[in-house]
Amino acid sequence: MSRFVSQNIGNIKPVIESISELTGECLFTLKKNEIYIEGTDPSLISKVEFLLPASYFSKYDLEEEESIGINLDSFARICKRTYPGETMIIDVNSKTGKLELILESDFKRNFEFTLLSTTTFNIPKINPKYSTLIEIESKTFRDIVKDMAIIGGTIVLSLNKNKIVISSQDTTSKALAEISSNSKSIKKFEVKSPQRSKYNISYVLSFLNAFSVSDYLKISVGGTKLPLKLEYPLDDEGRFTMYLAPMEI
Repeated sequence: MSRFVSQNIGNIKPVIESISELTGECLFTLKKNEIYIEGTDPSLISKVEFLLPASYFSKYDLEEEESIGINLDSFARICKRTYPGETMIIDVNSKTGKLELILESDFKRNFEFTLLSTTTFNIPKINPKYSTLIEIESKTFRDIVKDMAIIGGTIVLSLNKNKIVISSQDTTSKALAEISSNSKSIKKFEVKSPQRSKYNISYVLSFLNAFSVSDYLKISVGGTKLPLKLEYPLDDEGRFTMYLAPMEI
């Protein structure tokens, strides 16, 4: 049996909740130095990746490297019920096909899950190369996208070497925001060639619900050829990433 113990539920909670809005089932790959979580939505429009290094856990006892399937909906609902300062213990027993989640504070709560067959997962590997990289304050970008969602169900990102333009519109209304490359909210701005692409805004918002886990968000845009890449860098080289396919403009 493998056991993982963490006293820092704060970083994992919003990420798990965000992932559960995009997909109900995930593949957990347990490795010597990390836990790698990945999943896709049923339509294969988006893919999420969550990398947790072993250093995130106060105890990381891995019996053997393996992959397991988890129903993330139930997992996320339990995470919503956690309290600040609680200890989270995850016990994986592949022989019995069970995962036990234990929450400890002044009292103890136990939850048990049946592992899903890994043969049901067909998750593509994605490693595109981008000519753009923007690092922007997480809250700033999330607030702007929420503004755009008031108007329409899609969002258009237009980038050049001087600014990023974010817009949304429906049949009667339009919203637009411009952020200069030298804005105080920008940490890094690298745009080698102009890009313009359109995305489903509900997917973006589901990912951005985890904005509290990182001060900055990394954005890479590949026009109509490559998926949008959004990534929150976490401590100790951890990361939470989403790839989202572009729509026709």
